Amino acid sequence: MKRAHTCLWGFILLGSLLLAGCVPEVGVEWVQWYSQVKKDNIKNRKDCAEGFYDILSNYGDWVGDFNKGNSEAHEEHFKRESKGGTDSRMVDAVDFVYFAGHGAGSTGLGRGSAITFGVNAYDDWILSVVPSNREPQWGDRDLEFIVLDACSFLARKKDGDGVKYTFGERIANTSVIRGVHYIMGFRTYAHDDPDRGQIYAEYLTGTGSAAPSKHTIGKAWMYATELTEWGDVSGAYVRFVSEGVDTKDDTVDDWCLNPDLESIKYVYNSWPCH
Repeated sequence: MKRAHTCLWGFILLGSLLLAGCVPEVGVEWVQWYSQVKKDNIKNRKDCAEGFYDILSNYGDWVGDFNKGNSEAHEEHFKRESKGGTDSRMVDAVDFVYFAGHGAGSTGLGRGSAITFGVNAYDDWILSVVPSNREPQWGDRDLEFIVLDACSFLARKKDGDGVKYTFGERIANTSVIRGVHYIMGFRTYAHDDPDRGQIYAEYLTGTGSAAPSKHTIGKAWMYATELTEWGDVSGAYVRFVSEGVDTKDDTVDDWCLNPDLESIKYVYNSWPCH
């Protein structure tokens, strides 16, 4: 069963039918300057995220909600409120989010266990997904799709990927996944490409020179990473499904109902970026 991302809600008020429209929204956050938290700066993150934002926020019924970078990009925007975050007013208040910045790296949590921000404030600078402290809780409200354009967030196995915790231990559980359909990212490290966000949006919308036709949420990410990365990098996405609900054909024009948390499973896909 599919629903269009433009929807009509009906309310009966004083004997009349009041129709209210809902529109899909996009938000991006990016960090170039990490010197305050003693990590390497990455100069192209702004161009990467804003390339995505500029195309999707001007496509069809989509509208832009937030574009926050450097000192305005905060860890709390991605964190559940029960742990001091503000996700219900930020990433979980929109349908599509693109983050461009660093993965965990030298935070001490272990590779693949976090994304990081450039200021140690608002609550801190590390969004943790270790089993003892899973800070995200995505999809309680609006969030359907999220790109984490950062190293190793979707690393999968302890042996082959060299991570401290498996993907399942970190993310694939109903503590973190509460309705989100897709997480896009990288199984390995990735490079600071300025055009990846724009190219991804072009594949999603069928606009621009890179993509003469529209593609699904996952396929578009695969094509974008293959165009912008090297062969030793592995892109990845994970999508969530349940009995009677399959997210495989989700697009920015139409996506399925949220997977049922009682029977939710994940489908993991990774590829070398030749």
